[in-house]
This record gives sequence, C-alpha cells and structure tokens, in this order.
Amino acid sequence: MKGRVRFVAICAGIAAIAVSACSIAPTTAATTLYDFGPANGGAALIAAPITVRVQAPPWLNATGIVYRLEYRDPAQIASYRDSRWAAPPAELLAERMRQHAARGSRAPHGAGLRVEVEVEEFCQAFSTPERSRAVVRVRAALVDLASGRVLRQRAFAVEVDADSADAAGGAHALARAAEQTIESLLSWVAAD
Repeated sequence: MKGRVRFVAICAGIAAIAVSACSIAPTTAATTLYDFGPANGGAALIAAPITVRVQAPPWLNATGIVYRLEYRDPAQIASYRDSRWAAPPAELLAERMRQHAARGSRAPHGAGLRVEVEVEEFCQAFSTPERSRAVVRVRAALVDLASGRVLRQRAFAVEVDADSADAAGGAHALARAAEQTIESLLSWVAAD
C-alpha cells in the first residue's frame, strides 16, 4: 500500500512539474495582423456624402491572406497560416475608400451617390517560388441614390510586384495595389 501511495505521489509531482513547465515554455509564434497602413496624403478626389458598399466572394470574406501558386495550379487558392488581415479585404477596401472620400473637395452629380464595388480577385500570385505579385481586380458601379439608377460601370485591375515571396511581401504589395485601385476608382467617380 505504501508503495502505491508513493507511486501516486511521484506521478502527481511529475504532472505538476510538467504543467508548470508548459506555462513557462515559449509559445509558438503569434499570428501577424496586417492592414493597409496609414492613409496616404494623396489628393482629395470627391466629397461626402458618398456611400460605399464593397462585396467579395465567399472565399475572400475571411481574414486570411490569400495566395495562388500559379506555377503549380492557378486554380488553387491557399492562405498563410500565421498571417492575417485585421479585417476581411472588402472591409479594409471600404474603410480606405471612405477615408479618401471624407478628404474630398467636390462631388459630381450633386450629393447622394453610392459606389458599389465587387471584389473579383485580391491575392498574392506566385509565378515562381521566388517571385510574386499582388493582384487586385474589382468591378465598380456608380449609383444615384435618389433614382436608384446606375450612372456608369467599370472594371479595375492592378498588379504590383511583391518585395519578398512571403506573407509580409504579399500584404505590403496588396496594400499598395489596393491604394492604386482606390485612387483610380475615385478619380473615375469624380470625373464629370
């Protein structure tokens, strides 16, 4: 009996040491979060009030940083395990568009416009294991809120080379591509 009690005490002591070791052991790397960074001080293009609505396909309605290995299978998408967007790309795009619109100085066709954007592609595309680029493709429609009429529509596509073939390179290139897309889109909205 004493031997059994001693065995149980030894096992409990080993378990306690193992549990305490787990609490002080280094943890795995934390997830790195990315956004588009601070809004640039570019020229104001349009004035509020403008409503922005950005939609994306289901595979882009998450926070994963999506990439394609075009050299292997361009139809296959994947996302980085330890790197994420701070919000889904459609939300980041909508917020950045609102930031630009709020700095605006003029609005065509009076007030009451809505820019409807459909994101078609927002990913890092690898042409080789060492070479990648950001790909952003959107379709936009300018809608008069008073009448509900679509004033005009246009597709936008921007590609920007990534500085590195990893999540950080992809996130920074996608942020630059998103900024270029938004500036082109808002210039189009402001055009009379």
